[in-house]
Amino acid sequence: MRDSMKMTVTYQFMYILLTQVLASAAVMLFGLVFFWYFTSMHIVKEILSVIFMIAAFAMLYTSSKRFAVLDNKPYTPLKRSLIKGALFGAVVAAVNVVFTVVYHFIWVKFGTDAGLANIPSVIVNVVYFYWTYPYNGIMNMNDGNITYYSALAMVVVPIAATLLGYIAGCRKFNLTEKLGEFMYEKE
Repeated sequence: MRDSMKMTVTYQFMYILLTQVLASAAVMLFGLVFFWYFTSMHIVKEILSVIFMIAAFAMLYTSSKRFAVLDNKPYTPLKRSLIKGALFGAVVAAVNVVFTVVYHFIWVKFGTDAGLANIPSVIVNVVYFYWTYPYNGIMNMNDGNITYYSALAMVVVPIAATLLGYIAGCRKFNLTEKLGEFMYEKE
């Protein structure tokens, strides 16, 4: 990560978007390599989607927490703000909404009974599939339409992840230490 003295708010927001890209890539690689057989089964697909959303949540949470810790240092020019923690997720959620609107528009405009009509619309479809892979199991993607609860999850999950991560970083809360108290025997 960059030196915290040179870090800007723009860098932080771009890093959060990169984290979403990496979360989608990690989940997609894991899902397609280890669970490709189960992606067509309805109940298993939804369960895997919830697990993948938790993984994406964890990656966004960790990045946001790291930024809160760096913002808390006295020598950095950036100051901590819980609003900024929510805005990290709001940017990811806004990109999700824009991609969903474009995806729906592409299917309305260029969709046929056989699929999409041209190469750019297929590329948009593939990019949308990649970006929203953690949510694909619950989306029920049919001709440009998705379920309302998947659209809600695409907005709520990133905002909750970054806000909770930022709060944890500001309050110096370490979830792994708290869980470790329950896992290991005390002497």
